[in-house]
Amino acid sequence: MDTQLPGVELAALPREQVGPFLILGVPKDADAETIEAHWAQRVLWARQGKSRIPLEDIHWARQALRDPERRLTADAASLNPDTAGNDLRRLAQSYHLDPPRPAWEPVDPELSVGPEVAVPDPAEVQSQLPAPDVPLDLPAVAGWLDRFARAPLDPWSVTLPPPDLPQDPAG
Repeated sequence: MDTQLPGVELAALPREQVGPFLILGVPKDADAETIEAHWAQRVLWARQGKSRIPLEDIHWARQALRDPERRLTADAASLNPDTAGNDLRRLAQSYHLDPPRPAWEPVDPELSVGPEVAVPDPAEVQSQLPAPDVPLDLPAVAGWLDRFARAPLDPWSVTLPPPDLPQDPAG
């Protein structure tokens, strides 16, 4: 499976930094039989073009894991975070985090937002709005205000006057 993005090429890390454990895909406490089986599988994948790991790096990883001194050096210097001989895998198994799925059920409670509140109908609220008190000397304003309050409001049709710019006293 190729996880690279189109047009993006990642720089290859040196094999010493990646480490023989990740190249062969073995845990740090792997025995000789496991190392040989993974080495053979990686060689096959490299020859079939199913792996981007060069064949010489696969052979290097096998040689490094066969030599006890080189294996200790690789154990300390490689990217594999399982530095204490499979401790992370054992922890994952003890907390049931190993594949295919955890043995515990995740907790995902429904968060309550509060009591259910009925949302009023906007037309009903608009019909209940009272008209403001109008002075007796302006009787036509009452009808105009009533029509204005009942008309739908379109915020995009409102034009605002330009702001008053401060006048330059010097000028």
